[in-house]
Amino acid sequence: MATTAGGCRDLRRYMDDQKTQEIFGYLISGKRGYMPIQERRVEVIRCKGCGRQMNEEEKFCPECGTKLEKPAPAPATENADAPASN
Repeated sequence: MATTAGGCRDLRRYMDDQKTQEIFGYLISGKRGYMPIQERRVEVIRCKGCGRQMNEEEKFCPECGTKLEKPAPAPATENADAPASN
């Protein structure tokens, strides 16, 4: 199993699984059928020229005209099922 930089197990691939959400809801509430609300981190896109907060649809900054450079997605781990070495 892949680990994060801090040595924790990376379980993000299970986040959207219905069964995982049911189990997590039961663990935190003690009630069956409880569905927890999961907050998702949203990356704020800023103009490199003027620092204005941009919408994801915008290709150029309406303030200064700088072309928007979207951040590269995080690289996927190749050996997600490999056991972690200790």
